Amino acid sequence: MRFLRQRMETLSEVEFRSAVEGLCSLFYVDTADRPDLEPLLDRAVAVLAGHGPRVVSQILTLMTGSDIKSHLYLARTLGAIGRAALPALRRVLATEEDPYSRSFVLFAVGKVSDPAVREALPEVMGSLMHPDKEVRDSAARTLGKIAEVVPAEQIPEDRRGEIFEALFRTLSDFQPAVRAKAVRSLGKMLRAGYLTSEQERRVGVAVLRILGRDEAYEWDRAYIVRREAEEALRHLEARKGRG
Repeated sequence: MRFLRQRMETLSEVEFRSAVEGLCSLFYVDTADRPDLEPLLDRAVAVLAGHGPRVVSQILTLMTGSDIKSHLYLARTLGAIGRAALPALRRVLATEEDPYSRSFVLFAVGKVSDPAVREALPEVMGSLMHPDKEVRDSAARTLGKIAEVVPAEQIPEDRRGEIFEALFRTLSDFQPAVRAKAVRSLGKMLRAGYLTSEQERRVGVAVLRILGRDEAYEWDRAYIVRREAEEALRHLEARKGRG
């Protein structure tokens, strides 16, 4: 892998772009049919990510018209590049009209493990209001991923409050998958210390309603939402037990 990365550095720009395209073509492999090739694809991700910002624009271009298998690996590559990929990812989120591509860019943002990912919060939060359900789903999921990566003290309290309110509103989304991701991400915010005591109380009330334990409300009919609510409730009860 190191040899290939070093060898690519000696290529002309045209040759380099051809090499990147060749490596990315591996991502069309269906690992469900060929699980033996999965380590090879992982190595391709590592080689591409090793070139950092030099490959970002080309990978974003290759995502256009790609299929879901390659999209997942292309997004993983952008996430592995990390901080250096964020400006381009934010531009795409601000301008991309295709919901499919936008969803995978959000997925890529959620794969960034650098606390600098907090810079993308405005675009991710804005995506919660997108008319496409897959975009909203990806945005709700990504907010939870950001909470796992960025320490609470690195995000101002008012901004944490904005994230909370945006996700809390999403609990009323008409798509079950989106509601489920919102519950999951609120649970991640809870575990990461993002929430005030009042926000924790509101989450507690919400999950009890979702689970049908509030007699004034009917439970959420979607099992995937109730499953996430059960998980959030466990964490709430554990916190109370520690308190």
